[in-house]
Amino acid sequence: MKKINFILSAILGLICMSCQTNEITFPMSTLDVNKFSEVRVVNAIPVTGSSDTLLINGTNYSSVSTALGSFYPGSSPKYFSVPFGIANISLRFTAKTTAPAVAAFNYAQSMTLVKGKWSAYITNASQSPVLLQDADNVPVTDAWADTVCFVKVANFFYKADGVTPFGKLTLKAQKNKSTVWETVASNIDFGTQSADYYLYKLKNTGNVKPWSGTETNITFALFDSNGVQYQQFSSATTSAKGAYSNTLWSLGKGRAYVIYINGKEGTTNNTDQFIRLGSYLPL
Repeated sequence: MKKINFILSAILGLICMSCQTNEITFPMSTLDVNKFSEVRVVNAIPVTGSSDTLLINGTNYSSVSTALGSFYPGSSPKYFSVPFGIANISLRFTAKTTAPAVAAFNYAQSMTLVKGKWSAYITNASQSPVLLQDADNVPVTDAWADTVCFVKVANFFYKADGVTPFGKLTLKAQKNKSTVWETVASNIDFGTQSADYYLYKLKNTGNVKPWSGTETNITFALFDSNGVQYQQFSSATTSAKGAYSNTLWSLGKGRAYVIYINGKEGTTNNTDQFIRLGSYLPL
């Protein structure tokens, strides 16, 4: 009987131990917004290879794998806290071997940071980043009830020389099974972004049941200041051009996006042409 009582006591002890929880804590402190800026870095150079190893004031803030040809920071640039004042920034670029090919180089410039949240777009290998201030919040609306998402657009697109800005651009979108172009943001000049978030209505054009709230098969296109759809070179063997569009995008209701255009036109064909329509979640 004593043995049975001992076994029962041991089992009850184990049960009690298994029910205990251990709190896991991480060291953290509140950011002093009167001393530190919040900044994220986006690679918007017209043509580069993969990039990694971001240094700010000599400190390694982030590294990404280039095994799959990553562009730092991919689709999810994060905010880093950096003290006010001049910040020296360094980012390593590996060689790009596919056309248009470029050699490896180390980007090293500086930027002056003040209070607020900022996106630092690296647009030229020998120039300081373009700093655009970020909004703290998206528009106040019931995004779930209204089935909308929020979009800002930034323009860093060059002419064929990779030096001269292309000019003002308008981004339009076309939903699946639709032939109507909807304006997302208009007349965005080089080095700027749309002042406000555009409320983009999602419509479940595929009539999916139940609907997840994500609109798929969205096509984007660029239009110049005259309202003409941008034309790109269609191949390396011809000087013929065709309308540029970027397909198979998905946007989810209640989400906020920054869509940025960078790259350059081709000269006589598409061997030196480079167009990137990228995006990230700003919040």
